[in-house]
Amino acid sequence: MKTNGIYEITEPFAYELEIHYEYYWEEVADDAPAEDEIEVTKVLLNGADILTFYYDFLDSEIGGQLYEYAQENKLNKL
Repeated sequence: MKTNGIYEITEPFAYELEIHYEYYWEEVADDAPAEDEIEVTKVLLNGADILTFYYDFLDSEIGGQLYEYAQENKLNKL
């Protein structure tokens, strides 16, 4: 299955970070374990695209939070 989502981190009057992602998953089957994958498709900081900067500097800091958010919200549709 696949879903799209947006993970937002906001500091009022300072910044708004939007991480757009696609989350893919397969449920556990008799012959295969559960599998999932997340792909960040766009990252905006106050409306400016910072996708490369995200992968270079922020993914290691925010990636775990994003993954947990995607898992918890995988059934919510945009």
